[in-house]
Amino acid sequence: MPLKEQAVVDAVEVWLKVNGYSDVKAIPAGRRGFDITALRSSSGERWLIEAKGGSHNGVDSTNTAWVRTGAAFLMTAGWRFQDGIPGDRFAIAIPSSRWFDIHVGRIWAALRSLGISVFQVRDDGTVVFTENRP
Repeated sequence: MPLKEQAVVDAVEVWLKVNGYSDVKAIPAGRRGFDITALRSSSGERWLIEAKGGSHNGVDSTNTAWVRTGAAFLMTAGWRFQDGIPGDRFAIAIPSSRWFDIHVGRIWAALRSLGISVFQVRDDGTVVFTENRP
């Protein structure tokens, strides 16, 4: 059962703070805006992260995972090329589950080419981070 969006946001927020990011801000799931923003102290890079979670009924369906992975990708790809977006680096944050993993794998080359990093959150709250640089 994939984690819901708030659990994904919470896990990534903790990971960022533990890994040297400062000024980490996360909005509650369902609110409008950048889901997570953070500043990387060592480089001064500002991160914008779009988070998605599993369905509210807890079912790990291929359709739910595909729609949510695709929505996160489209949002961050749009930010990446939009003037006036207050970020240098972009990432998606999604659960790590059978279907989310399959669907993020389908767009892996595009994520890498566009420099969109990926946070995958396991059911136990651990985060697997893949950095893709522009």
